[in-house]
Order: sequence, then C-alpha cells, then structure tokens
Amino acid sequence: MALPTDSTHLSDQDRTEMIEEYGGVVESQFAKKSIMRRMVKVKPVRGTDTLINRRVGRTTLKALTPGVRPEASKTDFGRNSVTVDTVVLARDNRSMLNEFQTDFNARRELAMDHSKELSKFFDQAFIIQAIKGSTLPAPANLNGAIGAGKNATLTAVGDEQDPDKLYAAIAGIITSMQEEDIDTEECAIFVRPTEYDVLMNNDKLVNGDYSSAGDFADGMFKGIKGSPVISTARIPNAPITGHLLSNADNGNAYDVSAAEAKAKAVVLHGKSLLAGETIPLTSDIFMSREEKQWFIDSFLAFGVSPNRPDVCGTVFAA
Repeated sequence: MALPTDSTHLSDQDRTEMIEEYGGVVESQFAKKSIMRRMVKVKPVRGTDTLINRRVGRTTLKALTPGVRPEASKTDFGRNSVTVDTVVLARDNRSMLNEFQTDFNARRELAMDHSKELSKFFDQAFIIQAIKGSTLPAPANLNGAIGAGKNATLTAVGDEQDPDKLYAAIAGIITSMQEEDIDTEECAIFVRPTEYDVLMNNDKLVNGDYSSAGDFADGMFKGIKGSPVISTARIPNAPITGHLLSNADNGNAYDVSAAEAKAKAVVLHGKSLLAGETIPLTSDIFMSREEKQWFIDSFLAFGVSPNRPDVCGTVFAA
C-alpha cells in the first residue's frame, strides 16, 4: 500500500491496514506457538473481574429394595474462581514510522517477536498453576469427587538424569490418575528439553522391541502410557519473584518458590486449570502527541488457577 512519507500523519485507512497486517501476524503466531491456548479452554470474563466455576460432588448410588421408597441423596456443589486484574503488554516505540510503514519484513519480525514473548508468558503462567495444583489436597465437601494433586519427588540429586528413574516417576503419576478412573489419554506430559533427551535414552520408549513408540534417530517418541510427551522450555527452572500477574490480592499466586522450580515433568489435562480472559490478544498502533512518538502494542488480560488437582501432576528433583 502507498504510505505517506510524513510518519506523523497516517490516514485512518493506512493506520487500520497496518494494525490489521501487524495484528494478524501476532494473532496467527500466538495461536501457533502457544501450547496452552490449544489445550485449555479460556473462558471470557465480562462484567466482573472474577470467573467462578461450580464443581459437582460425587453422586451416591443406592440399591432399590422392592416396596421401599428410595431416599434422595443431596449432591454437594463446590466453587472455584480465578480473577483477571492485570493487563500484560508488549510494546515497541519509534520516533519515526518510515521503516515500519514501508518494510513488510520489519512489521512481520516485530509481530513475531511480540507473539513469541506473549505466548511464552501465557504458557508459563498455566504451567506454574499446574505445578501448584499438583501439591493441593482434594477439595473439601465434594464427597471425594475430585482427588488430591499428584506429585513425586525423586530420591537422590541427579535422579532426573537417569532415564529409568525419571520414566518411573512420570509413569507412577499417570498410573495414580488411572486408578482414579481418569482418562489419561486426554493428558499431556511436559518436560524441559534436557529431560526429554534423558527420556530418549529409555529403551521402553524408543526401542521397537518394547512398543515401537519412538525413534532415537529422529529424536522423538510418542508418549508415556498413552499420554503424549511435549518438550518445552516454558517450565520454570528458577524461582520467580514479582511475576507480572502476581499481586497482594492474589497472594502472589504466580510466583515460583525454590521447591516449585525443581519441577522436571508436569502432567496436565484440559480440565486441570480454570482460565479466563477479559481482554483477548489485541494489537494497536498509535501516535502519542505528548511524547511525539509512535507505539506498536500487543496486549491481553487473563488469569489462571488450579481447577482439578487430581489431574495436575508434577515430578520434582530431589
């Protein structure tokens, strides 16, 4: 498109086209790069800052006795919530827009960088809450409908580098879920690239004599006990203080302790987390007359919290 040389006087049509082009790349790349956006349903939060989810207790079964009127049993309900109170922003500022206006690659590269950083932040927030959920007790007053979180701590320092011990710990969590009649084929197992390489050395995963589950030459395998394994560097491996979504109102819920930073594998189900968003991923380009510079923005407002501890699992290093 033809653009004016005076970068402070874009027509409304020019600006709209630039926002659409830049924003389109941000959105498409975010959808492509974000793992959690595809796995966990994110519900809209409108008219309030808090999303509430009702949890249903276990139904009680009875045997019918001829001639005896069966009594009704009350099914208890619980509630869980997540609050959205922070806007997360990726911003670039330029005193002149000429390069950004005329060079498609400049717009695309900036859009891809914004989407990459936002998707990393988005996914890590979800993984942090899954780690926290794995250490929670079973929700009270639900008649055992939802169990406690699943976690295992490896016995000795360095056990996470042993393919058999790491595999056994992950498989143990999956088995614990299966014992509670959870469909673990709907779960996914997340490990950092280092631990993925460790698992590649486990014969049960890559040796065709066992299951034909993977191929060492291709550096891949399908999964563990029916659950796919996904390599990602978005699992925090160091403590986090002052997370952008943490504040006094939520008790710094997104900060990561030293113990939580020892997570080596995280198991997630689509229902593990409760997630909501007030502002979906949005892009904008505008001129600040006070500062005499252009701003190129992408931003969103979301929140996430543990929903069902029984389908959150974590393997921790010793």
